Amino acid sequence: MKRLSLFLFPIFLLQFWLGTAFSSFAFATAQAQLPATEDQDPVVLRVMVHERWFDGFRYLEQTAQEFERSHPGVRVEIQSSASAAGGQDKVKFVLAGRLPVDVTWIDITEFAAFLQEDVLLDLQEYFDRDPNWRPEDYFPQILDAIRNFDGHLYGLPSTFTPYVMYVNQSLLAQEGLAQPADDWTWKDLKRVARAVTRDLDEDGEADQWGISITQWLQALSPWIWQNGGRFLDENGRCALAEKEAIEAVDFLVDLLHREKLSSRDATFEAQLTFGAFQAGKTAFYGPVGYWETYRFKDIGRLQWDWPQAMGWQPTLQKGVGEQRKWQLPEVEGAWAAQSYAVQDRQALQQVLAARLAGFRNGRIGESEMMQSVGGGKHPLTLFRQRGDLEAADGRLWPDWMYLAGLLQTEPGWVLAELFGPGEAIAGLESGFRQSLAQAEVQGFRWDVMPLPRGKETATAVAMRFYVVPKTSRHPQLAYEFVRALAGDTMQAGLARIGNGVPGLKRAALSRDFLKPTVPPHRERVFLDVLENARFMPVEVNWREIEKQTKAVFEDAIRLGRRSAEEVCVEAAALANETLDRERWLLQRPPLPRSWFLYAQYSPAALFLLWFLSRRLRSKDRLAAREERAAWWFLTPWVLGFLLFLAGPALVSAILSFSEWSPVRDPDSARWLAGHQYQRLWQDGTFHDSLRITAYYAVFAVPLQLGLALLLALLLKPRFPGVGAFRTLFYLPTIISPVILGAVWRWLFAGKQGLEQGLFNQLLALFGIAGPDWLEDPVWVVPAFVLLSLWSVGAQMLVFLAGLQGVDPRLYEAARLDGAGAWARFRNVTLPAISPLLLFNLIMGLIQAFQVFAQAYVMTGGGPGNESRFLVLYLYEQGFRFLRMGYASTLAWVLFAVVLLLSLLILRSSSKWVHYAGAGR
Repeated sequence: MKRLSLFLFPIFLLQFWLGTAFSSFAFATAQAQLPATEDQDPVVLRVMVHERWFDGFRYLEQTAQEFERSHPGVRVEIQSSASAAGGQDKVKFVLAGRLPVDVTWIDITEFAAFLQEDVLLDLQEYFDRDPNWRPEDYFPQILDAIRNFDGHLYGLPSTFTPYVMYVNQSLLAQEGLAQPADDWTWKDLKRVARAVTRDLDEDGEADQWGISITQWLQALSPWIWQNGGRFLDENGRCALAEKEAIEAVDFLVDLLHREKLSSRDATFEAQLTFGAFQAGKTAFYGPVGYWETYRFKDIGRLQWDWPQAMGWQPTLQKGVGEQRKWQLPEVEGAWAAQSYAVQDRQALQQVLAARLAGFRNGRIGESEMMQSVGGGKHPLTLFRQRGDLEAADGRLWPDWMYLAGLLQTEPGWVLAELFGPGEAIAGLESGFRQSLAQAEVQGFRWDVMPLPRGKETATAVAMRFYVVPKTSRHPQLAYEFVRALAGDTMQAGLARIGNGVPGLKRAALSRDFLKPTVPPHRERVFLDVLENARFMPVEVNWREIEKQTKAVFEDAIRLGRRSAEEVCVEAAALANETLDRERWLLQRPPLPRSWFLYAQYSPAALFLLWFLSRRLRSKDRLAAREERAAWWFLTPWVLGFLLFLAGPALVSAILSFSEWSPVRDPDSARWLAGHQYQRLWQDGTFHDSLRITAYYAVFAVPLQLGLALLLALLLKPRFPGVGAFRTLFYLPTIISPVILGAVWRWLFAGKQGLEQGLFNQLLALFGIAGPDWLEDPVWVVPAFVLLSLWSVGAQMLVFLAGLQGVDPRLYEAARLDGAGAWARFRNVTLPAISPLLLFNLIMGLIQAFQVFAQAYVMTGGGPGNESRFLVLYLYEQGFRFLRMGYASTLAWVLFAVVLLLSLLILRSSSKWVHYAGAGR
């Protein structure tokens, strides 16, 4: 029975979650129907929006506090959307469990999917009766993207970002090239890329490129639109196979593979890693959005020698210890010159920062502030009181830079602290830009510019927006909080941290967002390109189609294995198959009402009937008493098996012949008969997943057994420190696979021209150029095989226990017969531990077919489908695309494959497994 439970693990895990979700749904529904009373606790508004580590969280808290003050008796409870599976998937889990969430955010690419599932509240009626609602406060293109087919508005934007091109200005200057004008074309891009691409080390491979082309569907869409292409035709069919789309993809293939003018590191999975652009090895990077400034903001950080730039002369004074004395020159129109004797510059910075914060908050008076930074009246205060900041110009510039120098910090930070973000400070930009020429910049100078145009001018837009799920218990309050999240406090805060373009127009046009002193200096570009921005058609779930076509496009764009025409035709066929299936599903008959409950509890009911029938049979009193005692001990296990194993397994079996989204009521499941199993034969991704999983198992399982047995043999003798070594080899088995995946991703790093991982560094010591482990289709599965060898500690302990249990007299007898070490191992050790070999073999096989977390963290299934293991594909279908029926089909196929292989091994074990006291 234990072995059967292991076989059924993926099915039981899937269905246990389903049962829990259904129970949560029933409980939440019952709770939602309870009448509210005046004696109840304050109303709790549950909001799942920002992760707590996110820079904008403090503005979210401030917005919540303001909302609570304006709504007495309401408490806003902020829940993190961070999870191992990602924020988008966590929102789906919450909705599937019918947990009470009043406000959340979703990605624009999944808007169509949420509309199809009918889980979002239509907010149009709330906007219509809101006297303070002003749609003109928001960009019309952005609001139109959040409307359904009827034009109803479902939410308000958090931040959005049109796709632009990032440019390495220093690299262009180094090559003697001018930055292209904003109206540049594809030909201009190719011309500049050719001039920049170089083989610096003369090894036959480029290590400086013209561009890093981003390689996911939303980043691919601008090229298609610019070439006159489209994603849907007038009949609602996918148009990716049309000539315009094929030509656009072929242009990218040309840049990446034929002319090799682009690096290949700009994948979706690599967005948070140190890429070729950050390393200063590419002139352009894109198409991509504003969020990259999070990664790039440190590239252009000024490494200014402030004292030298301001004319300070350091001298050393002898005395009790060494003190550094900074002689500050007199600045016209500023504070009087003054000398400071401090132990180090950091101490001065800390003192002045505290003084400045106190002055800003009104806790420290003007005179006390001036004791820190010089004598006399504060010129900034004078300018501020007179209300003519614009007249300050040259006088204000040295004072501002003077204080920034003292604080050893960014000049823009000083401005924000003194004046508050958003106030106009004219005359400073010119001075700041003049000083850039004198500054030593770490890395290079970079900025943004519009995408090159083809036949047309177009770009894509990425966006998250706030919505109200239908599970909300307080829809009116939820709507008002959505308005607050899209209001001044939150939007101005998001503008300051640079998380994207604020959805609120006045926040996007303010100095909070348009910060010329902080890279990128041309934030205005993101607003200028908005008039040519487009969204993917809302009728289609592009998140699912992107996943389905990702591997196909990667074959051409990322790997260069197939032509643009081949992949576009196949991608269009896959997309149309999805669209046809959606329409066909709506015509299928639903399952009988309450089928979920019947299936979940019918095994328990059948068992109860069988048990009662046995009790009615006549037995002698002693046998009945013994049986009753046995059942009392068995009851916990029986109940667990029936309710959490047998019941879910039956539900999963029924679902494998049906289709159901877990965010809907179980009665919405539709009967498909054998269609799901027929689909397996036509599903290329399933075939790839099964092939990759089998390939991994063939190599990983024998190597794991061999290494575990070798370690057990080495650690069997007793020697000083043997216990520490045994513990050391076992420890990796208890480390989270997610952590292992993250660490090994770094170990396997082997990107073009960038810092190599530890493995490739070791190979380089022997003059061997290491492979691109996780990007090369040939090496990605071997990389996972190597990773699997890190966790053989459990198998090692099993073998070690078996080796210690071998009768030493057997070895002595073999030695007396003249058997050598190898003969003793083959004829004594192996037969003695053969039952353990069988156990570890079957357990290793089951684990090999259940690889998930490592692939999820390290590659996401890529490149192509070359690491999309079967359980990872099952997870994507069930929990990302909400195809729980097809996920159940995959789970049963996985169960059948593992069961069949295990039975074959057990059948063959009679020929090679030896049990003590029995023949082979």
